[in-house]
Amino acid sequence: MATHYELLGVEPGATLEEIQRAYRLLALRHHPDVAPQADPATMAAINSAWSVLGDPGRRSSYDAGLGRPEEPARPAPPPTTGWQPFEYDDDDDIDPEDLSDDPYSPVEHRPSDMLVMTPVLLIVGAVGLFFVSIMSGSSGLRTFSMLLVPVSAIGFVMAPLFVMLRSKSRCVGEEPPLSSDSHE
Repeated sequence: MATHYELLGVEPGATLEEIQRAYRLLALRHHPDVAPQADPATMAAINSAWSVLGDPGRRSSYDAGLGRPEEPARPAPPPTTGWQPFEYDDDDDIDPEDLSDDPYSPVEHRPSDMLVMTPVLLIVGAVGLFFVSIMSGSSGLRTFSMLLVPVSAIGFVMAPLFVMLRSKSRCVGEEPPLSSDSHE
């Protein structure tokens, strides 16, 4: 009678990955769904060998039954000395010592910078007015709410442009550009 190792075609000292690879190759050749002419008893024997050799506990019991000596235990990894800091050896990385300890302070904004929120408020108002007009049956409110939608759509395009132009004018206003044709 052949051992499970001989049935799968692996050495008794084979790793679990080698046993699994051999099992899968044999299953592809002998599984009834893949090879209809294959013998079901052969596939049952292959499955039985895999169920024993694929489980480390069952495999060691099987090896003991064969009279095969236990494999020596692998040496434990060397003990670590504890936590060690990460060494910064790459010049491209940011050194934490170079970072500022000051808290982040956002740039101060003018009230006109909130103009970007106007289209959002217009669309929310249009939806709210539309629901109020449906509940009250007022066609005038419904018409007004429908007119607010294209106005807010135009605002979604114009408000950011206006804010960008204002920020550009602020930058220009801070430091006057030097003119090449200026006379002394």
